[in-house]
Amino acid sequence: MSHLLQILIAAVALAFGVGLAQAESLQDGPYVIRAADGSWRSRWVEAASEGPQVRDQAVEIGDAVTLAAVGSLPAFEVKLRAPAQPADDEIRVNPRTPIFVMADTHGEFEIAVQLLQRHGIIDERLRWSFGKGHLAVLGDVFDRGPNQTELLWLIYKLEAEAARIGGGVHLAIGNHESMVLTGDDRYLNPKYRRVAALLGADRYTLLWSEQTLLGQWLRSKAAVFRLGQYLCLHGGISRELVDRGLTLSAVNQTVRGALLEPGASADMQTEFVMGQNGPLWYRGYFQDAARKGGFKVAEQSDIELIRGRFGVKAILVGHTTVPAVTSLYGGRVIAVQVYPHRDEQTQAPVMEGLMIRKDGQMFRARVDGSSEMLPRS
Repeated sequence: MSHLLQILIAAVALAFGVGLAQAESLQDGPYVIRAADGSWRSRWVEAASEGPQVRDQAVEIGDAVTLAAVGSLPAFEVKLRAPAQPADDEIRVNPRTPIFVMADTHGEFEIAVQLLQRHGIIDERLRWSFGKGHLAVLGDVFDRGPNQTELLWLIYKLEAEAARIGGGVHLAIGNHESMVLTGDDRYLNPKYRRVAALLGADRYTLLWSEQTLLGQWLRSKAAVFRLGQYLCLHGGISRELVDRGLTLSAVNQTVRGALLEPGASADMQTEFVMGQNGPLWYRGYFQDAARKGGFKVAEQSDIELIRGRFGVKAILVGHTTVPAVTSLYGGRVIAVQVYPHRDEQTQAPVMEGLMIRKDGQMFRARVDGSSEMLPRS
């Protein structure tokens, strides 16, 4: 690489908040975008010795696109599917079906994949290996980390693989999905501002519009769904939501409407559902976080009312960070958000998920492959 080109790349990298080495090795995509005539194009940013390059090719539904290798993880292919129908509000499963739950992966692809691999959800080639089990991802795949695109394509791929053999993969919309899809990029990893510029997008959110394959797929997802005996969502169900008489269907339709028309003036129901006491932002199950955030702390009677209204055994949530997967309200609420990161001293990955085994027993599932029965509090 010429000295002049190095200077130019360094200047652009500095402008977008990334280092020279990161700018030279920048890779991302594909972004599969529908043109005005209904055709599809797939666009990547690929690393090259002369700096990142854009690759663009025509694709069709049914084609496979390739996600580049990340670190020690292999590249993988994803078959493109027709635009998605709205996700179910309720998923019936046999009570003896195993369920694995994780939350708030925040672009930490390598750590999330290790967690899934060590607990038999996917294999070494990133293929579904959980049989007829179900995987629930409780939102916040976007923001902060450097590999959110790979994570979303992996979830998209696993969804089809699981369905083919009677299993299931279910993604709940979190507040960070809502933020990116509506143009709030304050927590975006600097890498993605560079990607948007290279792909000619004025704002990163345009790469996730409803005219993109993954953007449409994300807008089809539920904010809250019942998976067998469990209510799954990102933030939590507040007492106010129940008092308003909102059903799962009403909540999910409201969120989808808000994500489809982010600039439209919101009615009172939309303002509530998308606000701090709605399912994307609520923190009332956590005393310290609730008091700091101005939420009313939920009482045991509130939890029982919620469980009764939606007919569930327990409520599974992410959003609020806990040091370990934690049982609250006597096991009626399970907090799953152990933020993925690397230990400052050892650089070992840290993350946990929740494993619900066939007998209904719940376990903390650690990223190193170990597990521990979840104590009830």
